Amino acid sequence: MIETEQAHRVLFDCGPGTAQTLEAMGYRVSRLDNIFLTHLHADHALDYATIVNDRAFTTRDSLHVYGPKGLDRHTRTLFTKLFPDLGSTLRCFDYLAVNEVSEGLVAEQNAWKVNCAPVKHASGVCYRMDSAGKSLLYSGDTSPCQSVVELGREVDLAVVECSFPDSASLRGEHLYPRLAGKLASKMKAKKVILTHLYPECEGREEEMLRQAKRHFAGEILIAEDGMRIEI
Repeated sequence: MIETEQAHRVLFDCGPGTAQTLEAMGYRVSRLDNIFLTHLHADHALDYATIVNDRAFTTRDSLHVYGPKGLDRHTRTLFTKLFPDLGSTLRCFDYLAVNEVSEGLVAEQNAWKVNCAPVKHASGVCYRMDSAGKSLLYSGDTSPCQSVVELGREVDLAVVECSFPDSASLRGEHLYPRLAGKLASKMKAKKVILTHLYPECEGREEEMLRQAKRHFAGEILIAEDGMRIEI
């Protein structure tokens, strides 16, 4: 989650446990008004329903959700078939605004704007947020692609997936430390956080940092639950 200087709170992806973790950190889910989903896999979108349900019992203020092609159908399935009470009795569509995005400017307020670009993973997208002269790139899941480099050009902070510890364990459209380091270097990011580490990475975090640092000269960290970073 991103909190701007003007106290706007913007969420990128909401996998299982996101709502509970935010509440434990002191952030009220009911105060979120913009969610940006990179793709619709469960580990990135499972708490979508949880957050929409929370809104039904709290503020009922507008909730804007952005995501790739298929988000509208996914939303309709969730709230008319899987959790029909949210769509009928609780009337979630009265406050829920769904926006399918693919590239370019997708959202803008006085204090911030968000752009997106396509990535090579599940027809998903990555996002860049600019606010008060600072910038952040959130890769979501991806394999190496020029669109991420272009969108993340010279960002202050790049949050980059790094699902596997090495090339030998790589499966699917993902990154490992060498690829993540090269991607960050190409976009000339100032600082990088490696996230989305699969179980294969457990106990190998320091090794992964060393590998990534061979290809990226800036500061690089491994994400941890509850981590707070000021840009």
